[in-house]
Amino acid sequence: MSEHLPSLAALRAFEVSARLGNFSAAARELNVTPAAVAQQVRGLERDLAVPLAVRAGRGIDLTADGLALARDLSDGFTTIRQAVERIRGREALRPVSISTTPSFAAGWFMPRLPQFWADNPGLELALHPSAQNVDLTDGQHDLAIRFGGGRWAGLEAELLLSTSFVVCAAPELLQGWRPDRMEDLLDLPWFEEPGTHEQLVWLDAMGLPREKRRNVTQLPGNLLLSALREGQGVAASAMLFVEDDVKAGRLVKLWQDQTPGRGYYIVHRPGVLRPQVERVRRWLRRQV
Repeated sequence: MSEHLPSLAALRAFEVSARLGNFSAAARELNVTPAAVAQQVRGLERDLAVPLAVRAGRGIDLTADGLALARDLSDGFTTIRQAVERIRGREALRPVSISTTPSFAAGWFMPRLPQFWADNPGLELALHPSAQNVDLTDGQHDLAIRFGGGRWAGLEAELLLSTSFVVCAAPELLQGWRPDRMEDLLDLPWFEEPGTHEQLVWLDAMGLPREKRRNVTQLPGNLLLSALREGQGVAASAMLFVEDDVKAGRLVKLWQDQTPGRGYYIVHRPGVLRPQVERVRRWLRRQV
């Protein structure tokens, strides 16, 4: 038995023609010309080496082979259609899953959630704060918001917002003191937010790894900012999270990194995004 199958387009053209009874109606459903439908059906007959349909006035009559094939194709396309509809329905109900760092989730995303709900009624969101870069190729997460230079192998990335990193403290702690070198900051009391991956990577690159900093205390983000404002220590942060405090004089920048091209990026698998994910991606872009 030959394993060769006729083209799906030819099988589809014949199934629709058999169901609707003429080439013109089939052409309207398939959005092609009647001549194109007739050509597909005749090509299918040549491929199978049997007649399937004969013209009868403005319609067609099916041969015995045509009737048998039309019945089996109808069942087959119904099964395909149902499988596709199940997947589409499941995907429409699945929340849009976004992986991001805890600091970005707390400092940027959470304050904008009310606006997200107002702009996207009925769209369910699943936010997954994680210090690690999750695998986006396994289909568990639709988008990630990552800090870096915009290059992650096998993934597409677009800049959401640029930001520099700063080390900051309250004026009450500093009493007018300023560091001459990054190393001068090592002896100060440090605060870290658990899971703040981007801050730790930046501090390591700046020569301030955790093992060299003598006093490190881990605090949740809201307590960390309060402790900073009260003059109890210093911390590294993306400038966008402390910009208002710096402008108001509650915090002072001790060091600032101006590496170009660094910031938070929207990252996803290559290819077309499902409609709900594309809505979220566009909404994120509109926020900056």
